[in-house]
Amino acid sequence: MNITLRHVSKRYPNGYLALDNVNFELTAGEFAFLTGHSGAGKSTLLKLIAGIEFANQGQIRVGNYDVTTLKSRHIPFLRRQIGIILQTPNLLMDRPVFDNIALPMVIANASYREIQSRVRAMLAKVDLQHKEKCYPYELSTGEQQRVSIARAIINKPSLLLADEPTGNLDPKLAAEMMHLFQQFNDLGMSILIASHDLALINQCHHRILTLTQGTVCTDG
Repeated sequence: MNITLRHVSKRYPNGYLALDNVNFELTAGEFAFLTGHSGAGKSTLLKLIAGIEFANQGQIRVGNYDVTTLKSRHIPFLRRQIGIILQTPNLLMDRPVFDNIALPMVIANASYREIQSRVRAMLAKVDLQHKEKCYPYELSTGEQQRVSIARAIINKPSLLLADEPTGNLDPKLAAEMMHLFQQFNDLGMSILIASHDLALINQCHHRILTLTQGTVCTDG
């Protein structure tokens, strides 16, 4: 799934200009990193692409959707094609790990057999197979983040947007999660990851978009 931003700006009601005339394109199947200082606009940019927040001006196209003019009733159809990992896992605290990961498949009306098979395979990939019956409050911060990652990619979305997905993981686990993202990218998933971990980013050898004060200052 491709992403195109043209002259996109976002100003919050308090007057803060989070993004200023941002232009870039992510082609279908591309893997890119979004980096920059704290407050540069990385999280805002991902939320605009996902339709969680909306731009004040400019155009955002995600696949066949014009997100800037998308009616609220159509947003769920866009979201079903996007895996989203936010800095805060936002897990269902009253549901066990298995149910949290299975949620996108349940919404998509997947069969019970398929849910069982795919969730257990994903639990193994994020090394949480021994935690499937645990509740989120019983997990460490890093384990909660891995549940969030598993939930985001369980339905094999066309696009993955991730905001600091390895921020709460130790270096070994962070490298393993990046390898997992790479495996999905090899299968055609478009991936845009916001991260400040330059050492990890440089190991991956993918395109890097750098934001400074709400503007893309380097693209390479």
